[in-house]
Amino acid sequence: MPWAFGYANPRAIHWGPGALTQLAPELKRLQMNRVALFTNRSLLAEGKLVERVRGGLGDAEAPANMVISQHAPQSEIDAALEQATEAGVDGILSFGGGSAIDAAKIVAVKLADRRGLAYRGLPHIAIPTTLSVAELAGSAGFTNEAGDKAGMRDVRLLLDSVIYDSELTLATPMALWLSTGIRAMDHGVEGFLAEGEHPFSDTLALEGMRRLFASLPRAKAAPADVEVRTENQLAAWFTFTLPGPSAGGLSHVMGKQIGARHDIPHGVTSCLLLPHVLRFLSERMPERVALLGKATGSVDAAGDIQHLIASLGLPQHIAEYGIGEPELRRAASELGGNYPSAELLRIYLEAL
Repeated sequence: MPWAFGYANPRAIHWGPGALTQLAPELKRLQMNRVALFTNRSLLAEGKLVERVRGGLGDAEAPANMVISQHAPQSEIDAALEQATEAGVDGILSFGGGSAIDAAKIVAVKLADRRGLAYRGLPHIAIPTTLSVAELAGSAGFTNEAGDKAGMRDVRLLLDSVIYDSELTLATPMALWLSTGIRAMDHGVEGFLAEGEHPFSDTLALEGMRRLFASLPRAKAAPADVEVRTENQLAAWFTFTLPGPSAGGLSHVMGKQIGARHDIPHGVTSCLLLPHVLRFLSERMPERVALLGKATGSVDAAGDIQHLIASLGLPQHIAEYGIGEPELRRAASELGGNYPSAELLRIYLEAL
């Protein structure tokens, strides 16, 4: 049977301490002169890093800041769209975590629609400050008016350029940095276990997971080490070269179901659920799951990952977020999909 692979990451990726110097050349290459700057409240309050980004614009200008909260609320995306329209921007620059980047992606496409550009979104450059790798996906998540997680998938959401500058991540709280590192681990697991043949992404996923296992504890031990943080960023990138299946696997779907509704960050949902989902999947594809041991170090990949999460001091129990069995029954019953709700509830309860 013939197989095919389509590489679906941004065209240009820059990395390393000081990579911000590539922002002005990228803006010039993409003919971006007036950009909407999407960020989050904590970075805006910290101030210095946002000013460093503004100082790297070169001849371009950023006439407006768009501040996006966790889980990218629909109301904030709508407001940002109107603000960007009024500012007359010709490109998007996102600086922050996954919520800011996802919101920026959606606005880039909606602005393009308003201008009759059906073939692409507005040019978009991201400078990520977490390891959730929203910047690599042709999809975007947001929270709808009912408080539930929703999503948008469109090839036009793909970014033009990503700048991984570890110096700009130093204000990211360590718990957030590490939990999004587990989110990246989740990407590697779910991409590797996806249906079909994907030898290219499998190779990178295993290598990315191996690097995360080695480098996340080093990041915790030395929070200001930008070389270690760069290693974290590269590892997260490697886990996400099969973005669709990697972001649509069972752990992600179950995490999104409780995340937005109960205000649990994306990275934390992976900490809570990934080991339990992996044990569940090992019953269905034991040989495939066993191969994950090449990255985690033993035949018990789920146990290895759970031990890593514990050693990093990250959350491990859903109950810590005030959720009990009734809420989990509701979440399992509403999911549907490829697995019976009773099996999904079993996984939730094991993580409780």
